[in-house]
Amino acid sequence: MLVAIPSKGRVGKVKTLEFLPSGVVYVPHSEGDDYRDVYPDANIVDVPEEVRGITATRNWILTNTEERYVVFVDDDVVAVGYWVIGVEGKKKVTMREPVLVQEWLKLFHVTDDLGYHLWGAETTGDYRALHPHKPFVWHTYVTASCMGLVNDGILFDTDYPVKEDYELTLRCIKEDGGVLGARYLFWKNEHWTTQGGCSDYRTQTIEDKAINDLMASYPNLIKKVTKGGSQYSIEIDF
Repeated sequence: MLVAIPSKGRVGKVKTLEFLPSGVVYVPHSEGDDYRDVYPDANIVDVPEEVRGITATRNWILTNTEERYVVFVDDDVVAVGYWVIGVEGKKKVTMREPVLVQEWLKLFHVTDDLGYHLWGAETTGDYRALHPHKPFVWHTYVTASCMGLVNDGILFDTDYPVKEDYELTLRCIKEDGGVLGARYLFWKNEHWTTQGGCSDYRTQTIEDKAINDLMASYPNLIKKVTKGGSQYSIEIDF
């Protein structure tokens, strides 16, 4: 299993390595030496400079590994684990690499058994978003903040420089019949507060085009969030 951590412009800020020290960090070739200087023990892989943007980078990773199971995670994770909710209240349990990797492998086995391509975790640390009584759901969004992908030739759509994970989710639901949403695990990132990464080129114009393209390709399933969330938020409606 490959744990892929795409990163750009975040030397010294790759918090995900604290949780997944054996993860492979993929960076632009021009930044490779800078990352290696700061993270001498990490596995840093240079991505050719002609590979531009997160969508193309994800596809380059998929086509340059022989691993069948690939987990994409963002580089700015701040919390990962699960909640224990019982008569004595609630408790957040943090997961580290050995346990987390074993849990991900289980999710891949279930995904394979279902004939699906994708699984994903809840991308919030709020206990109210988790559902231990109903740990799996088949029609949900899966974001590449924490996405497991069965690497058998499926790729991200390069027409989407952003929202590429939403497009792949909808495509897999349409073609496979579903995705595996693991609603008992959470994966929380800093997202909008960290400079670098997609924030270097993400604009409202690019986001609006991606949302409009999704709405045209998957009618009645996508709507833009007008209240709450960020200016880039969308909602999938099943």
